[in-house]
Amino acid sequence: MLESYVWSLGIAFAIGCCTTPFVYKNAPIAWPAILFGSTFCFGTGFFLLGAIRSRIRIPSFLLNAVVQTALTAATVLGCLIPFVWYLLSAAEHHPAPFSDLKQFVFSPLSLLGQGVGVILAFFITVGFEFSRKLGPGVLWNWMTGKYYTPREEELVFMFLDMKDSTTIAESLGALKFSALVRDFFRDLSAPLQESKGRVSHYIGDEAVIYWKPENAIKQAGCIAFFFAFKKSLLSRNDYYQKTYGLTPEFKAGLHIGPVVATEVGDVKSEIVFHGDVLNTTARIESMCNELNAEFLVSKVLADRVAMPVGVSKADLGAVHLKGKSEQVDLASFFVISSARRDQSK
Repeated sequence: MLESYVWSLGIAFAIGCCTTPFVYKNAPIAWPAILFGSTFCFGTGFFLLGAIRSRIRIPSFLLNAVVQTALTAATVLGCLIPFVWYLLSAAEHHPAPFSDLKQFVFSPLSLLGQGVGVILAFFITVGFEFSRKLGPGVLWNWMTGKYYTPREEELVFMFLDMKDSTTIAESLGALKFSALVRDFFRDLSAPLQESKGRVSHYIGDEAVIYWKPENAIKQAGCIAFFFAFKKSLLSRNDYYQKTYGLTPEFKAGLHIGPVVATEVGDVKSEIVFHGDVLNTTARIESMCNELNAEFLVSKVLADRVAMPVGVSKADLGAVHLKGKSEQVDLASFFVISSARRDQSK
């Protein structure tokens, strides 16, 4: 969250620097205060906008686009109008006409700007909605044709599966179970974004997630995500117990390796990944039941990843995975209890 706020402030500051010549010309003494004041105003406004947007879920795409456009336009215009009004009022060639903020808001120049702002807000909203639908970065990769030609890259994959889903589905019924899966994956979103991971695809109550190595290994995003998602579900325990009579749990397998990514399909285009790492990750996840573990990681990845604070690992040795000719060394990650942390000190 702090990182998102810093990014918002940074973007607002960059935009403010572009207006510095005009600001300095009309307010040579006050321009530093105006620059940093507008940076704080715009940065905070867009950060709050992002936080609000992420919590709004309206089934109708068109209605959701209208609401999101209104929020975006209100944020932009709410920050921009007072800023422009002050600059024009301070300008020597506009001393009187724009001395009144209300008069400026309803002036032809301002109304034209507001109309353009609303139109831009609509296209920004539509772009965000398509990006959310496809997943972070996927829209840009599709537009630039990054994966039109198959290309190989190293990625970290996680197969994440809801525990006891068959039993739960029989108990809740198809409709209520589907609602549970919807809420389950919705609560996955925030921890995943914080870890800079992306969803490749969903298979029933299972999600296939991937990270770039710099985010998964150096920043331990793939490890931190597992425990952050677990914490997120527990924080909503009251909701899940009241709505479904249970709090969902999950298990996951994690592995790293080279894959080939390419865009396939004409009727429905999609970026897919091919490689043995996917099959191995799926087999690692399936071993959670046999080894009575929640989180299994291939040792080749466990030895490379940075260890988050409060998390420890235990080597499990070589394990034979179904369909694999060679055994794979595994490790289990778990949270260190406060008592054990105190003892280690």
